[in-house]
Formats: sequence, structure tokens, C-alpha cells
Amino acid sequence: MAPGTQLFHRSKRALMHLRRRLYGLRALVPGLRERHRFEAMVGPLGFWDELQRYQLHVLCANGLKPDHSLLDLGCGPLQGGVAFIRYLDKNRYTGIDLEPTRIQAAHAQVARLSLAAKNPQLFVSSSFGKEELHDRAFDFIWASQILYYFNDIVMGTLLDMIRQRLNPGGRFLGDIFSPDHYEFRYPENPGRYIRHTPESLQLLAAQKRLQTRCLGPIVNFQYPKRLYLRSNLLIEITRPAP
Repeated sequence: MAPGTQLFHRSKRALMHLRRRLYGLRALVPGLRERHRFEAMVGPLGFWDELQRYQLHVLCANGLKPDHSLLDLGCGPLQGGVAFIRYLDKNRYTGIDLEPTRIQAAHAQVARLSLAAKNPQLFVSSSFGKEELHDRAFDFIWASQILYYFNDIVMGTLLDMIRQRLNPGGRFLGDIFSPDHYEFRYPENPGRYIRHTPESLQLLAAQKRLQTRCLGPIVNFQYPKRLYLRSNLLIEITRPAP
């Protein structure tokens, strides 16, 4: 790494960490404490409303309608889920997450925002809902900013689930790091993230008789331009017609 590039990169990292610490002070403010707790579960801090709008927009821009059924993988404390539940008809939203504390927070959100009448289904699952969802299928499956934590084995399990649970004409949408993302060029957390590309996912999906398509960077779907993940690539996975 050239000295100038290294200095720029270190400065950028330092500013990001400083911003996180400053936002962390909100945990001490009674009126902001609850929001901070939810944001800290999913990050990045300070963009809750913008990211909620983005998640709803990216799915609606790709065909989500109120009468569609949606499975939200890694739903967390419902950063996108709140907007989805409000938008979708009753009984059409299902969220699953690996962490019980996040599902507890999701239930708290449903109660606090009076969303129980929409009857959202929320589950803790370590198997992409294999045991919890039984034979249910969905029109859309959404995975926001989690795919780069999955190695090829886990990704294969996810693809099996997608093939099983997508309704005819259904769509999976999720995002991956762009190939030139700085975490791969200048790793801060070596080994934490898996480098998937549209081409590598296409090969994995083909083994499961699924089709993939890269829809471009998520910034094109109203992801906040100030956030470094704006260059992530949106991936669509579908089942080909018989």
C-alpha cells in the first residue's frame, strides 16, 4: 500500500470510529436510549429512518405489492420490518433472526408501534427457518447486508431454502460487497467477511437450478450515499420456469 493511500485509509477508519463513539453517547440520553439500542443491534448508527426507507423502496422497486408474502432474513429489531409490516397486508410479513435478543426487540417494536393487528410472524432460527416455517413459501425473500457473512457451505444451505420456499415467480433479493470493497483491499477484520461475486454466486446457484442476476449498486435504490456500503451490489435469485 502506498504511504499516501495508507494515510488516507487510516484517517477514514479513524473518522468512522470517532463517529460511532459520538453516536454512542445517545445511549445516555433517556429519549434516545431505546432507539440507540435498536440501531446498535444492526448499525450503522444514525441512519435508522433512511435505511428503513431504503429497504422498503428497494423491494417495492423490484415488484413487492401489499398482497405479497415476504420473508425477511436477519430481520433484527425490524429496521426494515416496521416499514414492511405497515405496507403489507395482514399475515404477509415473516421475520427470522439468529439472535433471540433481536427477536425480543422486534416483538417490542410491534407492541410499541401498535402493529399487532397486521399479525407479523417472528422467529428465532439458526437454519433459515427450516424447522420453524414448516412448508410455507413466499413471494419475496429479503436478506439485507448479511450474505457476506456466509461461506460457500452456508450459502449452499441458503440456496436450498430459496429453491424450496420461493413461490412460482418469486424473487430473492440480497446484497454483497462490491469486488473492490476496501475491506478486501485493506482488511480491518481479516477473515470476517466472505468475498462473493455475481459470478461466484451464479455458479453456486446453478448447482441448485437457480438463476441469478446482478441489479447494480444499492445506492441506485436510495441507499444513503454517505454510507460506505453504498457500493454493495444487489443480487436477484429466481427459480427458472419449468
